[in-house]
Amino acid sequence: MDLLTQLDGDIDLLLKIMSSSVAFISRKAQHTPLPSSSIPLSVLGKTEAISPTEMDEAIAELVSDLIEKADSIRSIIHHLPTAQDLATDTQLQTQLDQIQYDMQRANHEYEQAVHMANELRKEVKALLQVVADTHSASRAWLVHELQP
Repeated sequence: MDLLTQLDGDIDLLLKIMSSSVAFISRKAQHTPLPSSSIPLSVLGKTEAISPTEMDEAIAELVSDLIEKADSIRSIIHHLPTAQDLATDTQLQTQLDQIQYDMQRANHEYEQAVHMANELRKEVKALLQVVADTHSASRAWLVHELQP
């Protein structure tokens, strides 16, 4: 797997972890109104509140997962090629020209092989005709010889 695909997958996984974590925390947290708040507490749906200790453990696990995934992403980014690692335009053009030359040569060889195959097919067809004619003539001679 190339680095960009791996980076894309890891970033996608990091975002999924973050998204599901927000959903988990909002579903499992004990919702309490803020002190001296005039805004009433409204919770949509049923919450499945867990104890503050369990919530702290879940958040600690979440943080460690996020840090681990972020380190993985950082490592992948560190291994991506830099501008200095990439070829210059003239080097790329030289490589493309070489590839173009190789493709033209391969195409020419292919055309020669197809031409040779067609010539061989014609030869085989002619030889089969000779064999068929000889076979037919031999059978006719044999029939003529065996008749009383």
